Amino acid sequence: MDGATSTRRNSLVILRKEALTTAEELNHEHRDIFVRAHTSVRAKNQRDPRWARKWPTHCLIIDSETTLDPLQSLNFGVYRRCKLVRGKYLCVAEGIFYRDDLPKRELKLLQRYRINPETLPAIEYFPAPITLGLMSRSEFVRRIFWKSVRKGELIVGFNLPFDLSRLAVIWTEGKKGDWSLALSSLWKNPKTGRVAPNPKRPRIVVDSQNSKMAFLRLGSILHRNEWPKEGRFLDLRTLGWALRNVSYNLNGACEAFHVEGKLDHKPSGRISDAESEYCRGDVAATNRLLSAMLGEFNQHPIGLRPDKAFSPASIAKAYLAKMGIKQPKDHFRVPHKILGIAMQGYYGGRAECRIRKTQVPVIHTDFTSQYPTVNALLGNWNVLTASSVKFGPCTAKIKKLLSAVTLPKAFDKQFWSELSFFALVKPQRDILPVRTMYNQKSQNIGLNYLVSAKPIWYAGPDLVASKILTGRMPKILQAIRMVPDGCQSRLKSTNLAGMVEIDPHKDDFYRKVIEQRICYQETDKPLANFLKVVANSGSYGLFVQVDTERHKKEKKVRYFSGETKGQVRSTYAEKPGPWYFPPLASLITAGGRLLLAMLEKSVEEKDGSYLFCDTDSLCIVGTEKGGLVSCEGGKFQLNGKSAIKALSLNEVQEITARFGKLNPYDSSLVREILKIEKVNFVDSDPKKPFRQLFGYSISAKRYALFSKSGNDIRIEKGSGHGLGYLFAPKERKKGEKTDGEDTPEWVMEAWDFLLRKEQGLRSEAPSWLDLPAMMRMVLTTPNVLKNRRPEWLGPFSFFLFPIVSERLGGYPSGFDKSTFLFITPMETDRRKWPFLTGINLFDGQTYQISMNLTRRQNKVVPDSFRIILNQYLKKPEVKSLAPDGTPCVGTTQGLLRRTEIVAGQLIPVGKETDRQWEHGGHTSMLDFKLHEYRTVIKTATADKSDRDRWAKIPRRELIRKSRLSQKAVYAILQGKPVRKQTLLTFKQSVDC
Repeated sequence: MDGATSTRRNSLVILRKEALTTAEELNHEHRDIFVRAHTSVRAKNQRDPRWARKWPTHCLIIDSETTLDPLQSLNFGVYRRCKLVRGKYLCVAEGIFYRDDLPKRELKLLQRYRINPETLPAIEYFPAPITLGLMSRSEFVRRIFWKSVRKGELIVGFNLPFDLSRLAVIWTEGKKGDWSLALSSLWKNPKTGRVAPNPKRPRIVVDSQNSKMAFLRLGSILHRNEWPKEGRFLDLRTLGWALRNVSYNLNGACEAFHVEGKLDHKPSGRISDAESEYCRGDVAATNRLLSAMLGEFNQHPIGLRPDKAFSPASIAKAYLAKMGIKQPKDHFRVPHKILGIAMQGYYGGRAECRIRKTQVPVIHTDFTSQYPTVNALLGNWNVLTASSVKFGPCTAKIKKLLSAVTLPKAFDKQFWSELSFFALVKPQRDILPVRTMYNQKSQNIGLNYLVSAKPIWYAGPDLVASKILTGRMPKILQAIRMVPDGCQSRLKSTNLAGMVEIDPHKDDFYRKVIEQRICYQETDKPLANFLKVVANSGSYGLFVQVDTERHKKEKKVRYFSGETKGQVRSTYAEKPGPWYFPPLASLITAGGRLLLAMLEKSVEEKDGSYLFCDTDSLCIVGTEKGGLVSCEGGKFQLNGKSAIKALSLNEVQEITARFGKLNPYDSSLVREILKIEKVNFVDSDPKKPFRQLFGYSISAKRYALFSKSGNDIRIEKGSGHGLGYLFAPKERKKGEKTDGEDTPEWVMEAWDFLLRKEQGLRSEAPSWLDLPAMMRMVLTTPNVLKNRRPEWLGPFSFFLFPIVSERLGGYPSGFDKSTFLFITPMETDRRKWPFLTGINLFDGQTYQISMNLTRRQNKVVPDSFRIILNQYLKKPEVKSLAPDGTPCVGTTQGLLRRTEIVAGQLIPVGKETDRQWEHGGHTSMLDFKLHEYRTVIKTATADKSDRDRWAKIPRRELIRKSRLSQKAVYAILQGKPVRKQTLLTFKQSVDC
């Protein structure tokens, strides 16, 4: 054995001992680590839809008014049929439709309104009818709606799924867990009252992806040759989201697109002249908005149809296609194993609280268009435009590269061009993103010390970040590098919004778009905002887009995650988006985390600290002149107490200037890629003097920035995370912004109340503080709330979900959260919330809300907003440790430490939640479970304690209550394995 070999073996032995010692020293149990997986499901070949005009010559606009009872059923509606004339849709016919069983008295009101000379139809294209059309729902569907669909006309509405569901006579669950709406009935059974749908009319299938977007299409039909292959359905709420990256209501959208909005009227749920005028006004506003959106959409020289523009990414993808760029997944034909390696290395943005429940002076910084910047630094445009991409072994080169990594090295632009690699590492207290159960309740991602006996694949920038933060080189077992080769031959130029030319041969798309965005920021804000949207939406999410589907029948799913592969049979499937390419997605987000690590280390080198970080920003502890600030866990001393150093404004400016070395843009246009946020200046205007801000953070994404004046404070910026999912306890003021960019007024009031309370300042309790905390939700999918769903809860119906108080024991006697799921009908009058009546979906019984516990405890006691806010302050940063190294709890204060994770099993998982608890509205959050790709035990046995309790109940009563067979009940009582669902049904039925 030669000396070199002996040395290497001795080094390996030492490393193994060090790893074992470290693992033994960590006072933590082994935790399962969740890693993303790439999946492959055999799918049917999709036929290309027939050619269709971008904008059909005619469209049909509809809007419905509903009753205000829980059912929210159709009362009446208004339609306009419009013709496209010189870039605008002009009204050629207008009418009213009403529910089929409308009482004669109310029908007479509509007939009288129709013949009133003052209610002439708003016809803009002659010859014009002199009276409004008036017909029943079924007549409207037969005479107007289906004719428009058959002709390929555009069916338009604002929140169109709701209006279509109000026209439906039957709704069922579709083949993929979507809504299937039947609008035409064949006959009604006089005995049962059941309506049979007409098989000669297609159903409308609505697949809701989130609260902003739904896919609408025609379902199966007997005589397909009589119908188009697809329907043309356009929801203007979705189109507004795609064009502006903002979730609007109708009035907000009209204001944003500079057209007259809807009438100021509160619906009564009845039929009257005022209600008819209001509904006609909504349709007129929708018509004006459609023409305005048409004009803006047509500024984009892309082949995308408006009814296929589901998000800003849709427009970005259309521009990529317009430039002739081929979709990487199909063009490069990368093996599943490589895609699985890239998915294992995929994590989202980094967000954490570093100083908890301690007021500190701050200077808030963030990166300019972080993901486009990372794309430019990594050279990802060369990958997208390449004729081919290779993944070759490069273990020795990567070890050499990482061994030489220092913070100054990371500020070399040339160095970044070498970071497009993935490496299999055996973590030994490396600081890496870790997806695990930090509080035994929910899965989360933290940047922490990791020890793992099992190797894990990570993206190159994450390994560089670890080396910078720890000073130690990760243990590399294997590495592969992504190398683009050549250039695609059919690339062509395009003009973004008809204004900004992009030549893919010579322009880096990401550089050019950001440069032009800055260039137009002062002279053309709408264009600058569009460039910002297209840059961000085209720089990251499309490369990791997967659409989840639920099938009634199990399918064979192959999964790949790093070194692991296998197959399972599942009803859950992930359908990759057209631009899905995990190697890019993983490298982009890892690059963002590397920038944050470099910023963190730059602050640390100056002995500074930070309050929190959030994806592309770091809130640095700082003042104009610097100095010491009291803080538990700090390494300095101030008046005999622990303290941290606040950097001076000059020191922070030195750090931001240092990042100028990495600026990939034309410096005359984009002067800095790390900037001090405008909130740090008077009136949030960077041209005005610097002002001192203070910050207060509770946990990741829960923070507020405020200014001081004597003994008073003013909230300058407040995070809505952890509160925004609740239905606003006060009505929005007239003129208050609804574009989702600003924190709602009530959340700012909440932060003001909380911080004054924390600092012992005089405070005035908000008027809504003792109202019950509610979530407003929409039944967007039939897959949730299936158990004893009330008849009044139909597709896209609004309802309220009170937050039942576990702290107060708010469940009725004999129930807990496993047997009680409580919802109430929608109610916008906040004064009525404490007295609402709702239903428990487990037993179908009604219960009333009470704000206080009753003697018999037969009511539902929800948390009040007062309790929610009190608990909000106690939310620990579970991903970190307290200053003394103990777990972070609700009372923890000061400078937190990174926790240390010892990996147990590596579990491949599917798409993560969109964290919709923070935004509300979508029912998928009620039963979201992270899908794990491993063999699942489908049977279970009852606990002995449960069996002993049930044995005291007569067998016949158990069979009657559970509605299960005698064989199944006896098997449960005898402790034999039964299907999990069978055991759950039995338990819920018997124990309720």
